[in-house]
Amino acid sequence: MNIRLLQTLQDRESEPTALEDNGPYKCRKNHAWLTEGYYFWDTHIELGHWWGETIYGIGRYIICEAKAILDVSCWDLQGNGAHRIELKDACDLMVKSGITTRERVKVPTVIQYLRENGLMKYNSVRALGVQSMSDKSSFYYALPFPGNNNGRKPAYLEIHPAVQVCLFERTALSLRSFKIVYPEHYCEEYV
Repeated sequence: MNIRLLQTLQDRESEPTALEDNGPYKCRKNHAWLTEGYYFWDTHIELGHWWGETIYGIGRYIICEAKAILDVSCWDLQGNGAHRIELKDACDLMVKSGITTRERVKVPTVIQYLRENGLMKYNSVRALGVQSMSDKSSFYYALPFPGNNNGRKPAYLEIHPAVQVCLFERTALSLRSFKIVYPEHYCEEYV
């Protein structure tokens, strides 16, 4: 399946052509949710704007778009139930082996363990960050389901779910066509 990926970067007033030629850019932060890799938002540019404004500030970020093919090389923890079972099994293995406890296991710890031990058969991972964004975000659109939900918070369908894709290799998922799509003045300067 063809997908649109969006990478939000700090605007360092780089030459647009050089930025595109050298992208995408790797996240090496030790607190990265899906381990070290090339991070993208799946499909929704609103997520790129939210991230840019939250992390870098209004008008201080760039959003680049790339095309990719979501295929069997992606550990799709968002859209593939069998992959979520694999994640649970990996968590259980780590706990049973004494590597971690059930209370301390975290998503990047599991991914890193699988990668370091040659057990990761994928070149990328796709995941939904549940409650990773504020309900007050200007683009937070939710369509409620009917019913009273038995006194719990209302159930809804999220229109812009915070789905991230992390590529472990720059060319994973046949990544191509990396180009600036925001801000517009970078797009217009060299068209």
